[in-house]
Amino acid sequence: MDANKSRLKRIVWNSPLCIFIFAIGMLFFTFYDLPIAKAMYLIDSSYARIFEIVGLLTTPMAGIFFAISNFLTLRVARNRMLSIILGWLSLIVFIGFNLLSVGILNIRWLGVLFLFDLVFIRFSIWANRYICSTARVVELRKVMLIGMIATLVAVLGQTIIKYGFNRPRFITLTDPDSQFTYWFVHHPIAHDSSFPSGHAAQSALSFILVFLKRFIPKLRSTKWDIIMWAMAIFITSSTMISRMLLGVHYASDVWAGCFLTLFTLSLTNWYLEKTIPSK
Repeated sequence: MDANKSRLKRIVWNSPLCIFIFAIGMLFFTFYDLPIAKAMYLIDSSYARIFEIVGLLTTPMAGIFFAISNFLTLRVARNRMLSIILGWLSLIVFIGFNLLSVGILNIRWLGVLFLFDLVFIRFSIWANRYICSTARVVELRKVMLIGMIATLVAVLGQTIIKYGFNRPRFITLTDPDSQFTYWFVHHPIAHDSSFPSGHAAQSALSFILVFLKRFIPKLRSTKWDIIMWAMAIFITSSTMISRMLLGVHYASDVWAGCFLTLFTLSLTNWYLEKTIPSK
């Protein structure tokens, strides 16, 4: 059973495999972006509106938890001063970017999200202290580094990439059949860029859930594996679908955004497993 789990782990978090699957998906969606967008467009979908907000919640949750994890695991850090600086910068970026994103979408949610962030800060402090008190500091730090890097890429990486494409959103096209362009075509910066999807990149952070068992022994069972994978897949796929329903992203946009985060998780996990031995 352990051998099977180990083999599955190597397959799931295999960076070359992630690249191959990503490439196949992008090849397919490149030619079917417009038909899919036209078939799925449903601007009044309540489901889409809900997951438009839900897809952004993984960012502050992951960012806050791992920023605090950074501070409470400094005693095993290789460079404490750098960790402190990056920890504070990350915390500010995570919360600030998320509040800005939600405020732009629906300002009525802003106060609720701010209170949610405060509550989650308190929870993160309590959870981290409990984890560190039970001698799982090294494993927590490894997962923290994976989460911190993936969250920064999901927030800042996809934003930077957008400026290299500036693809017009489907919802802005008055005549989709004549105005549609492929994702790899560069446009003037005046466009509100559609590629890649920031929502998809951020919602894919929910796959951090599958790493929790490293420092929470009670989650090391097949049942919890299934639950964590199911939650991550549901949150991510629902957010991706919601963006296409609202007409703000094409299938290739959400596919690229999702895999940007998944590849970062995979590559960072591989690197840390090679460089930081488990205790």
